[in-house]
Formats: sequence, C-alpha cells, structure tokens
Amino acid sequence: MKRHHLILIFILVISLFFRSYQAVERFEFAHDGDLYSWIVKDMVVNHHPRLIGQLTSAPGIFLGGLFYYLLIPFFLLSHMDPIGVILFSLIIGSTTTISYYFVFSKLFKVEVGLIAASLYAVLLTTVGSDRWIVPTITTNLWVIWYFYTILQMTRGNYQVLPLLGILIGLVWHIHIALIPALIAFPSAIILSKKLPSSKQTIQFLIYFFITSLPFFLSEAKHGFQQTRALITNFITPTVGPTGYYKFTLVLNMISKKINSLLFAPQSFKLTDSVFFVLLILLSATFLIYKKILLKKELIVFLVWILGVISFFGFSHSQISEYYFSNIEIIFLTIISLYLYLFMKSIKHGETIVLILLALIAVKNGYYLMNQDFYHKGYLEKKALVDYIKEDSKLKKYPCIGINYITVPGENVGFRYLFYLKKIHLIHPSSQIPVYNIVIPDELSKEETKKFGHIGIIPPTSVPTKEGIEKSCQSPNTNLSDSLFGYVD
Repeated sequence: MKRHHLILIFILVISLFFRSYQAVERFEFAHDGDLYSWIVKDMVVNHHPRLIGQLTSAPGIFLGGLFYYLLIPFFLLSHMDPIGVILFSLIIGSTTTISYYFVFSKLFKVEVGLIAASLYAVLLTTVGSDRWIVPTITTNLWVIWYFYTILQMTRGNYQVLPLLGILIGLVWHIHIALIPALIAFPSAIILSKKLPSSKQTIQFLIYFFITSLPFFLSEAKHGFQQTRALITNFITPTVGPTGYYKFTLVLNMISKKINSLLFAPQSFKLTDSVFFVLLILLSATFLIYKKILLKKELIVFLVWILGVISFFGFSHSQISEYYFSNIEIIFLTIISLYLYLFMKSIKHGETIVLILLALIAVKNGYYLMNQDFYHKGYLEKKALVDYIKEDSKLKKYPCIGINYITVPGENVGFRYLFYLKKIHLIHPSSQIPVYNIVIPDELSKEETKKFGHIGIIPPTSVPTKEGIEKSCQSPNTNLSDSLFGYVD
C-alpha cells in the first residue's frame, strides 16, 4: 500500500472520530428531526411515495424527496427509531472527507488532497455540518463535486458534464441556496475558450433531466407552484433589510462564515472582517505567480462568490449564514495550496505543515471533547417519553394530554417519539390527565422529574375514570394535528 493511502486511512479515522464522538449523547432531535421522521414514516408505514419533502423557509418552496428516501434504510435498521440516522451522517461525513482527497489530488497534487482532506476532517465548522442531521447535510458533498466539475470545465475537460447534470438536478433535493453557485457553470465555459461537443451537451441534458424528473413531475402536478413561488420570493419586497444594508449584511455573514470555518471555536476581530476575506482572495494571485493556480481558476472563484453575494443581496428573502456554505471550499482551496507551497518551498516544510495540521486537530479535538452542551436532545426526550408511557400505563390512563411550559420553538422533537410509543394524545383539558413538559427544567418551581434539562410534571388533578374514558374516545391528535412544514 502506498504511503499516501496509509495517510488517507489515518485522516479518515480522525474524521470518523470527530463525527462520532458522543454522537448519540449530542444528537439533537428537534423540529427537523420530527419532520423527516414523519415523512419517512409516511413512506414506509403508509406506503406513500413522495415527490417532495418538507416546506423550506421560503414560502411555497419544498425540498425534493431524495434525502428522505436515503434515510429509509437507516430507519429500518433501527426499527423506525430516528437514532439510525447517525450512521447516515457518519457515511456522509466519511464520503465527503474522501472526496476532498480525491478531488484535490486530481485537480492539483496528492499532497494538496491530503492537506485539504485533513482540514475538512477536523475543522469544527465542517464537522458540525456533518453532525447536524438535516436535509442540507449533503451540501458539502455536493459542493466538492461541483467544484471538481467547474475546475475541470475551466480547463476544457468536458467529460464531467454528465456529473454536472446530475449535480444541478440535485440542487432542489438539497437546498435552493445552492442556485447562485451555478453562475460558475457558464463562467467556466467562457474561460475555457472552447465549447463542449454535441454528444457531451446531450449527455448533460439527459442526466440533468433524469435527476430533475421528480421536480418536473411535482411542478406539472401542482401548476408550477414552486417556480412561481421562487420568482415571487425574489421580486416581492418583504419585511427586513434591503438595499445597501442588505449587501452589508451579506458581506458580514460571509466574513463570519469564513472566520468560523478557519478559526472556530475562536474568533478574532482582525479575521472577522470583510478585509480578511478580501486578503485571502487577493493573495491567491501569488499562487498564480507560482503556477500552482491558474488565472482563469481564480476568476471563476471570484465569479462564484460575486454571484452568491449578488443573488442574496438583491433577493427579498430572509438569509442565514449557512446559505453561504457553498463558498467555503474556495477558501479551503487557497489555504490548502498555500500549505502545499510552504511545504515544498522551505527546508523541513513538510514537517512544519504536518505539525501545524496536528496542532489544529488537537486544539479542535480538545474543544470537541470538552464542549459544554445543553442536555435536551434525543436521549433526554426519549427517556422522558418512555417515562410518560410507563407512568400512564401504570396508572391505566387510556389517553393523556401534553402541555409545554417553555418558550416558543422549544416544544418540538416529541411527536414522533410519542408515535413510536403508541401513546394516545388528545388536546389538554380538565377531562384528561395532563403531563407538563418543562424546558428548561428551571422554569418550574414545582417538584419535577428531570431528564437532563427537561422536566416533567405528572398530572396533579385527575378526573374520574368514566370521564377520562369518555374523553379518550376522541381520535389521536398526535396523528391528526398539522406539523409545520409537513404536507401529505
């Protein structure tokens, strides 16, 4: 086995450690978890094939169904318990780490591939993205292969067009925030100074059409609802920042994103600025001088970034920092190439770079292992639901009500777990036993049983057995109540 393959295996082990350390204990199960669990349950239990997934934050726009289909095997392995999705996240994280090695090795040098994979394996921002199990979890995997196709096309290698067709078709399934990154596609063609052959163009269109077929079918079925909603969201003014302030907000978010990517959990005033971002981009001209990066490749990087800035700067939709994840790879590219240049340019450069990467891994590993986190995730919620199930069974309650004592948005992540335990819920009233869930437990001065930072107050006033049985003839509202973002 070659030396670089052994190094890659070691990097992969480190990557798995960062993504698996206390994965169950820190597994957040909130609204998104409830949503994807209900959708998978709908497909598996109700045998309902779906073209769409959940509603996005953009009104009228839904995610594609691929993410939920990918989760099905892992739900089946865990007997429909959502804990199985942790294995899915580990596979995605490992695949993305290997992809970084492969792509950077093919585009540049094997050493660059090892450096880039090392950084991706241990940077806390990328680790957090892979541990955050939501429909956007495949964003980094999509981005690394999109990056590969764009640079290959910039160099005039159009054999990647079928892969690009697949990737563009997958945007709907991952996140529409990837759309502005597509500006790099025509830019790469222009910069290559050549056109793809007719055969390559046809292959691109075929693969794009096949991957996009669920979207086309969904749009045809619903009168192109999402296409119209996307246009409306872009041109219709909404409450929020606009104009110059909106662009300032976008630039600040990008600055924070890159600062977090490179230095999290630390943050420095000097690096948390637009000027630091510009400095990294402008410094890439030195890489061109050293013939490590091509001028047209830097141009396509800049077009990519400017396309993202322009799209969200002019858009009237609300934005979030994770919308800018697709440009992180550009900065990782520049940093990786500089580390490679340093390694090759000075005496003992390889040893110094190795020590630097090891220090980053140790620093971030120390933070990961000692990170203080709030215990109100999957394990606590599951234990609480188990307690309610056993307590209500012991007291022979045919149904119960659940009341939440918490701030808006925290009363999530319980419904699917109640479904798994086959607990009959109806809306709280004086005619049924009501359990009060307190998040955090400090909000209640009453004596509560605690599961991490979640408290439970058992029913204090129980009506007559006859009254309960009469009220419990109502249908299970846990199965019939609407769930935000879920559509049948």
